[in-house]
Amino acid sequence: MMKKRILKNTLILLAVTLVAALCLSGVYALTKDKIAEAEAKEREESFKAVMENVSSFDSIPAEKITRYNENARAQSGQNGAEILEARRVLDGSGDFIGVVVSVVSHKGYGGDVVLSLGVNRDGSISGMKVTSMSETSGLGANCQDPEWASQFAGKKTFPLNYDKSGSPEEDEIDAITGATITTKAVLEAVNAGVDYAVRYMSDGGASE
Repeated sequence: MMKKRILKNTLILLAVTLVAALCLSGVYALTKDKIAEAEAKEREESFKAVMENVSSFDSIPAEKITRYNENARAQSGQNGAEILEARRVLDGSGDFIGVVVSVVSHKGYGGDVVLSLGVNRDGSISGMKVTSMSETSGLGANCQDPEWASQFAGKKTFPLNYDKSGSPEEDEIDAITGATITTKAVLEAVNAGVDYAVRYMSDGGASE
């Protein structure tokens, strides 16, 4: 009798689990396109926020980005920052003025830190914005503070490092107080983004 009850309860639990899984799968199928659309729109807005005088974008082929990521991984021997997307930036006259990139570092305190970065034609940073992160509120989460992010604009000496004294040099930015790991993750992503953009432009991307 006890065995039959256990078997019955097990079958009921299994049925409930299967129904729940099917419901979740259905909800995902209905919403995945909207989620993807919202993420694409958010990324588009972040690209415009980190680059001045934007009129339009030209997508950079995914294979070029993949090739860069693979080469960077092979050279470093570790899983460093990765370029997720990159676009050429055109002004109102259709002239090329720089590159915007979406970059992820997997080394944040709470996981991935994703940011958008604008790189001018001369290799300097136009702007930076952290678009996704799971860092500690009041500490690492301050990487999304516009005032902190604004110090990246105009930087043109790389790779960038961080400073804790409050008096950063040309190749440094002020670290986030109490969040060295987050600061390092942001810098890893920024340095990778600049490196990609500069290499792309040096390899003829500016005249494509």
